[in-house]
Amino acid sequence: MEKKLTLFKLIPNIFTTVGMCSGLTGIRFAIDHEWKAAVICILFASFFDLIDGLTARAFRATSRFGAELDSLSDAISFGVTPSIILYIWLGTSFNESDNQYILGWYWIPFLVFSSCAVLRLARFNVSSALDSIADGKSGFFVGVPTPGGALLVLLPIMLQINADRFGYPLNANIYIIPVLCWTLIVSALMVSSVPTFSFKSFSFRFSKNKATMILIASSLSVAIFIKESWVILALGTFAYFVSIPFSFRTSKQTSTD
Repeated sequence: MEKKLTLFKLIPNIFTTVGMCSGLTGIRFAIDHEWKAAVICILFASFFDLIDGLTARAFRATSRFGAELDSLSDAISFGVTPSIILYIWLGTSFNESDNQYILGWYWIPFLVFSSCAVLRLARFNVSSALDSIADGKSGFFVGVPTPGGALLVLLPIMLQINADRFGYPLNANIYIIPVLCWTLIVSALMVSSVPTFSFKSFSFRFSKNKATMILIASSLSVAIFIKESWVILALGTFAYFVSIPFSFRTSKQTSTD
C-alpha cells in the first residue's frame, strides 16, 4: 500500500520551495533594475530557509528528500541569484560606448562566488559534522553559511540604496573594482574553515521581571526598523562581517577550555 504523507510533513518542503521561488524572483526584479525588491527577495529566501528547518524539526518531518531539496534551493537562491543581481547591477553603470569586453571579465568573480556557494553546500551534504567545530561544541559554523554569504555580497547594493536616499550617489567608476574584490573575499569566507557564529544555537534567558522591558525594547526596535529599514539592514550585514574575527577568537577560547 502506498504510504501517504500528512500536510504537516509537507510544510517544510513547501517553505523550501517558496524560498527558492523568492530567490529566483530576485533575478526578475534585477532585470527590471528594481534593486530594493531584488534584495528583499533574497531576504525572504533567507527567512524561509530558516523556518523550513525549524518546522521540519518541530513536526519531525526531516527526510533525505527535504535535505537535498533544501541544498538545491540554497544553491539557486544564495549562490546563483546574488551573482546575477550584482552583475546586472554593475552592468547598469556601463554605457553602450563602454568596452563590453571588460564587462565580460567582470563576470569571473561572480562565477567564483557561485562556485564557492555550491562547493560549500556540497561539503555540508557530504558530512554535516563539517558544519560544526571539530571539538563538537555547538554555536559555530565552519565558514560563512550561504545565506549569510548572499547578504554579505549584496552589501554594496544596500550601501548604494542608502547613499541615493541621502543624496550621495556612488561613483560607478570608483566602486566597480572594490565590489569585485569584495565578492572574492566573501567567496573565500564561504569555503574557508574560519568559525562563524551560528545564531540558530543562541539562547537568551532573562528573569520574569525583565519581560516587560524586553517587550518594550522589541516594539521600539521594530518601529526603528520600519522607519530606517535599509540603514538597519546595511548596518546589520556589516556587523555580521565584523563579528567574524570575534567568532574566530571565541571558538579558540572555547576549544581550549
